Amino acid sequence: MKFALKTLAIASAMIVAGAANAAEVTGQVGQGVTITSGGKTATLTLLSGSGALSFSNGGWKVGDDPNAISGLIGALNVGKVVVSGVGGVTTQTDYYTDPVFGDEYRYSSIATAAVSSLTADDVTGQVLAVQSTGGAVQTGTRISGVLTGGSASVTNLKFDLANKVVIADLTGTKAAVGTTAAVNYNLGTTTLWNIANVSGPTVLPPAALTGNNVVADLTAAGFINVVQKSDAQGIYYEGESLNLISGLSITTAGFDFFKNSLGLAGAGITALQGVDDYGTVTSTLKFQVRAVPEPSTYAMMAIGLVGLGFAARRRAK
Repeated sequence: MKFALKTLAIASAMIVAGAANAAEVTGQVGQGVTITSGGKTATLTLLSGSGALSFSNGGWKVGDDPNAISGLIGALNVGKVVVSGVGGVTTQTDYYTDPVFGDEYRYSSIATAAVSSLTADDVTGQVLAVQSTGGAVQTGTRISGVLTGGSASVTNLKFDLANKVVIADLTGTKAAVGTTAAVNYNLGTTTLWNIANVSGPTVLPPAALTGNNVVADLTAAGFINVVQKSDAQGIYYEGESLNLISGLSITTAGFDFFKNSLGLAGAGITALQGVDDYGTVTSTLKFQVRAVPEPSTYAMMAIGLVGLGFAARRRAK
């Protein structure tokens, strides 16, 4: 019986201590994380999510001069670099056909990836980062004065919203040229882009954790499609967060990676240097919020467990 009482006491202490800890927490899709904001506690679960990266084209639209396509799309067009998805990422590329000469011009390229996890501050309810899976490979063949050819792979992008940077795994291969052997590049996890702006809700407000107007509170905070549901465990809420991450500017390490992996030279380097905005990311996260007992409730549970232990001990005597 002494062992049982000790076990109950330890379990009670762990419950109370667990409610008091504070840290950054990461949850995979379908895995809940506990956050506490404004003295209220809830489990936040990422149900699903996706992010679509639209490469910049300088604002070009159908009807404009196709030679005016700029941005990242323009730079890719100079080197006739092909973009393809890997690891479950899908790509969509659109072309404009010149009605007079019949030439094709790429003017849009979008890569869409699934979101695998999110990281949140369990005290403030702030979403700090979102991780995606898969990635895209850019492949180019030799064009005199533009590039010698090669491939550049960007995978496992992490959008660090707190520090406004995009981190990714970078690997590439510069193609062999004549007697010069191919060169492999493996930068591992590297800061690729800086983020200028993040719009859309990124904080779960305290009133949204528990209360009588959760749907209204979440909606007022910018979340969309918020609904109340219930199951055997009680009432919970589902909704979506729509965010726009814009103004992606490349880091020095990122620029050198593309230059080296694709073997850019002359016009290729000039074209990439002229890109000041790499594009925008539209992110959609579907989540679930479920209120959990407050620390005081845990404390009462702990006292109850200990009380049961003493009662069982008296009966044993």
